[in-house]
Amino acid sequence: MKPKHLLLAVVLLVVSYSALSQTVNFRFNNYFYGWQRIDSLSNTSGAKTTHLRGYQNYLLEVNKDKWSFNTLAQTEEDVIKKSGRGFAYRFYNLYLKGSNLFDVLDVKLGRQQIFAGTGKGTLDGLSLKVKAGKFKEYQFAVYGGLPAMQNYDFEKYPEPKKNYHFGAQFSYYGVKDLMASLSYSNKKRTPESYTTLREDSAYNLVERTISFDGPAEQLIGLDVSYNYMIKHNFFARVYYDIGQKKLYRAEANARVAVYKDLRAFIEYIYREPHFTYNSIFMVFAYNKNQEISGGVDYTLKNGINVYGRVGVVLYDKKNQTTKYTKNNSLKIQAGFTHPNFGLSFTRYMGYAGESDGVSAYGQKDVYKDKLSASTSVSYSRYKLGDYDVDKVNAFSGQLGITYRPLPYFSVDVQGQMLINRIYKSDARLLVGFSYWLFKKYK
Repeated sequence: MKPKHLLLAVVLLVVSYSALSQTVNFRFNNYFYGWQRIDSLSNTSGAKTTHLRGYQNYLLEVNKDKWSFNTLAQTEEDVIKKSGRGFAYRFYNLYLKGSNLFDVLDVKLGRQQIFAGTGKGTLDGLSLKVKAGKFKEYQFAVYGGLPAMQNYDFEKYPEPKKNYHFGAQFSYYGVKDLMASLSYSNKKRTPESYTTLREDSAYNLVERTISFDGPAEQLIGLDVSYNYMIKHNFFARVYYDIGQKKLYRAEANARVAVYKDLRAFIEYIYREPHFTYNSIFMVFAYNKNQEISGGVDYTLKNGINVYGRVGVVLYDKKNQTTKYTKNNSLKIQAGFTHPNFGLSFTRYMGYAGESDGVSAYGQKDVYKDKLSASTSVSYSRYKLGDYDVDKVNAFSGQLGITYRPLPYFSVDVQGQMLINRIYKSDARLLVGFSYWLFKKYK
């Protein structure tokens, strides 16, 4: 389907549906992003090209009784000097939803985000949720369809028999403050075939078609969460790959209120890198790791939250050659946060390399909710494992101003700067506006 035909169909659907709607929620952002880059194709030393690219974001929710139409989309285009595909569009969401139909059923049809235990991703298809029991404590969800295109458009769909995703999740809420779920996911995504030249047995170049195929990825998982007296939370999950016969993720954490505004947490994570069958990363050697971390945070009376955290990552010793005989990495974090400002310090050391980083942010209402300013800076000095001898520096910063003459309309200007081992100096400018509309009909 051509983009203009698709956009026209969406507009007609929205107009016809909104005419009978009860509420309409619409957000529109339009930003222009400008920068310069060195022209490597120019014969003139130091020649630069100037680029200006536009981005538009659209969020629309139209509701009528138990039904709603939802979409989240983006368009982008090169205004000055083509740097990519020129014009492109993406639909992250585009679905029709029915809520609590017959007092037991939720349904979604179209492009949607799936969050169902081991089943995650963007799906073009159908999902159903049945809620049973006196207090709807038993919930069973099923979904199925095609994985969305990687660039989130609607063109060049692959063969459904080689690209699909379906699964289910059963959730139980029968005990107060307890949630437990069991999930299953079956997903297959096959890269497109291509033609290339290869040598035959006589060393002559012949054209061959390279095709891919492989088993579907089957995952099963268990998630459990429990809140005790609202103050304390306990969570655990276990995910298993049926096809590769391996436990690829296990996690358990606890967060407790120690005394009034003082909280503490401890967390354990087991990871084994998990790649799909046809992923290029499958050819590389990789090892599992475990992470243990803990920390505390305290909220002061003025709203400032002070926190500290220490974590260690334990790597599998198999096939490792490093001067760090303990094969681990240590991470230390400390700082404070507030809705208007914050400062943090992070230090890494050990097998994964060494790094010291500081970041800060701040925002201020300059004039009566109409004019506000924000800024953030980040500096780090690091080296990667045994690959670097000396540490290198990296710096980034931004300064922005937002003008809101009306509650539903705002204008943003933001300057950005980046300095690191790749870019000696990279400065960019972002300019745009946002519009919000919410309308409720009788």
